[in-house]
Amino acid sequence: MIICFSCSPKTKKQLDHLLTVQQYEDYADAISSAIENLIAIQAELGQRGHVIISEDSNPTKQQAKVGSNQRGKQQPAATQPRPLHQGEQGADPVHFAKVPDFFSLNGYDGYPAECIANHPFDVWMPGETVPLHRWTLGQYNRLLPVKTGCRGLARLLHDEPTGVTLPEGPNRLAVAATELGDYLSYIDGLREHSRDEALATAFPTSGGSVDKSRTRFANQFVASVNSKGQLSGLSIDLKLINWASGSNKRLQLTESGWRFALMKNPVLDQAVEDTIQRFSDEETEFLLDHIARHVSAEDFAYSVVLRAIQDGANTPEALDDALNCYAPDDEDRKLSNSFLASQRSGAVSRMTDLGLVERQRAGVRVRYVATPAGQYYLDEIHVRYREEE
Repeated sequence: MIICFSCSPKTKKQLDHLLTVQQYEDYADAISSAIENLIAIQAELGQRGHVIISEDSNPTKQQAKVGSNQRGKQQPAATQPRPLHQGEQGADPVHFAKVPDFFSLNGYDGYPAECIANHPFDVWMPGETVPLHRWTLGQYNRLLPVKTGCRGLARLLHDEPTGVTLPEGPNRLAVAATELGDYLSYIDGLREHSRDEALATAFPTSGGSVDKSRTRFANQFVASVNSKGQLSGLSIDLKLINWASGSNKRLQLTESGWRFALMKNPVLDQAVEDTIQRFSDEETEFLLDHIARHVSAEDFAYSVVLRAIQDGANTPEALDDALNCYAPDDEDRKLSNSFLASQRSGAVSRMTDLGLVERQRAGVRVRYVATPAGQYYLDEIHVRYREEE
């Protein structure tokens, strides 16, 4: 959807500043985030009549709030946030939370044989050209929620080894992920993470449209059933989950899903305040090996994007042009520019999580760079499994 609006030169300058400082992808990204934040603020105002935005480090200054002044206007303040100390008046408990036990390993070092689902069937042969509209959906733009979903599903399967039901299982995971999302949001604010560095992206958080964000998390990063009765979501696309064997429609981890779930993770299994690394080297190596060997559509997307960047298509616009040749040329199935951009952005974001691509920003402009790890994937890992076939 395209919406046009007029703005003053001052607002345009402020938008440009947001892209520079906050590192939003483009104007649409910044405006969408602003609208989501406004909705959250309005929801909080409706419940409490005020919103605590921040507190200055000077103890003589009061907390800055958004509330109603004598004229009925909202008065935002722009002071820098200061973390409250435990026990201090006004301290939010989430500031002192930790990763929920639901997502911890809890000493698990193996998995029951009866809990293993088969890998989902892949319609694409390794090395086969995959049209752009059949790539993993661009909305599935982060991989840390997938790790969280696999870890949570592992916990549920230890209590229900025959498999968890839908939508109950994914919904339980989404509720637990909300607590984790609140904690990661706090860490992002405490460490002043840029948007590219943010750990909480794609996780549900309390406040605002929490039910919608939980549903989105459950459907996109755990599992849902589409209109054809098929499993859908990033975890199924990556072949980490599937239906359990037998006639009952229950969800289990595949062997790859179990292996991934039980690997230690920097965010879930150590002091997250000390890192912005989403995955350990072991996890990254596992995922890249798994994708190259078993997930043909994702492997194809990675190889195409990396080659295009190497050939000079290193901006969003240039990369969209390069990827357009993989869009269906059938007039009835012609892809919109926005869908193409979404597919590109999602693939690049997942590749960034795995360290294959970096975004370099200069003002409002974004430039993509293939990392040494991306080069290694293209020259070694991708080629290795294509030659084996």
